[in-house]
Amino acid sequence: MSATSSISSDVALAAKRELAASFRAAAYHGYNEGIDNHFSLALPGHDDLFLLNRYGPHWSEITEHDILTIDFDGNVVDGEGEWETSAFMIHRGCHQARPSARAVFHTHMPYATALSLTVGGFDSKLSQNAMLFHNRVSNLAYGGLVDAAEEGCRFGEVIGDEITVVMLANHGVMVIGTDVADAWQKLYFFERACQVQVLAQSTGQPLVRVSDAIAEHTAAQWLKEAPKAAVQFEAVQRIVDGPGHPLHA
Repeated sequence: MSATSSISSDVALAAKRELAASFRAAAYHGYNEGIDNHFSLALPGHDDLFLLNRYGPHWSEITEHDILTIDFDGNVVDGEGEWETSAFMIHRGCHQARPSARAVFHTHMPYATALSLTVGGFDSKLSQNAMLFHNRVSNLAYGGLVDAAEEGCRFGEVIGDEITVVMLANHGVMVIGTDVADAWQKLYFFERACQVQVLAQSTGQPLVRVSDAIAEHTAAQWLKEAPKAAVQFEAVQRIVDGPGHPLHA
């Protein structure tokens, strides 16, 4: 049986629509960098196929027709268009290394990227939002543009089972979720946590940090709230799918 013959068209279409909505939501919040950066989603029911945005459209205009289904050899098995090299290398590296990383979102969103340029980096003991990521953030040193499989594999090497965010030094951020809604919630709250950290640091005042125990306790509380990720995503999806959005005007 071929890879394409085992794909449910209804399931694939629903997944593409959901992933496409996450791009429009990211553009709504200003997380995109022009037409660059990329989100991927392992095709439901498959560990060897993933959805990825084609290169070209602005994130605010991405629909399900701009989402490609790709195998690990780089073949486009469904959809029209071309993938961008760094997008394919990064997301293949992550999905191959960790099949449980179903949704992988990479952005250069401003506050997270700003902290990726600092020695101290992200502090998970500062704000309540930050504590969601306590002991769940890894770091990857900059190695240049991701234009080869070896560089993509470096991304896969730093996403252990408990990691939900990778700070890409001098580059940006990568967020890992169990599905689109989960990845979106983490993307949103991580950028908010980075924003208030940058603002707090800009005051020049000493920062108030909680203990490791409190940070870990709060992280556990956040995990119990995981089902609310779907509600969070549905809310922003209503905005970007509403009549006021250019795609639906």
